[in-house]
Amino acid sequence: MARTRVSFEMRQKARSLRLYASKAESLLWYELRELRKTADLKFRRQSPIGPYIVDFVCLATRLIVEVDGDSHETEAGKRHDANRDRYLRSLGYDILRVDEPDVIHSAWHVAQAVKEKAERMFGNPTRPLRGHPPLKGEGDVAPVSSRRDLAGRRV
Repeated sequence: MARTRVSFEMRQKARSLRLYASKAESLLWYELRELRKTADLKFRRQSPIGPYIVDFVCLATRLIVEVDGDSHETEAGKRHDANRDRYLRSLGYDILRVDEPDVIHSAWHVAQAVKEKAERMFGNPTRPLRGHPPLKGEGDVAPVSSRRDLAGRRV
């Protein structure tokens, strides 16, 4: 997948959001960082993807975790979230939304749910390939006439 250029303003906004994170985002970030050690899952926080900045993203599994506060309960917030989710899904991401009170109450349990979802996605062979499918001649199977066994003989 091609990288998209992120504007200076978008980088600054993401940096500001990291600096002034909500209590729930800080608690969940603490737990998600631990998943790198225990489950080999690396998350980024307040990461720009296209015109949006997502709360947390695991690029290896293409999983986005959004912490939803009160502003997501309004009609305008729901409309914005629906448009945003549609865009992110079109890029191949899966979105997991968690409520802010759930994170504040038990960030560890939320992180374990995120871990389980990421592990299911990581091992799911039905998920679409990243990038393009191999073109003719780019596959990992050699043509029949050039296949060789370990001794170097043609098979």
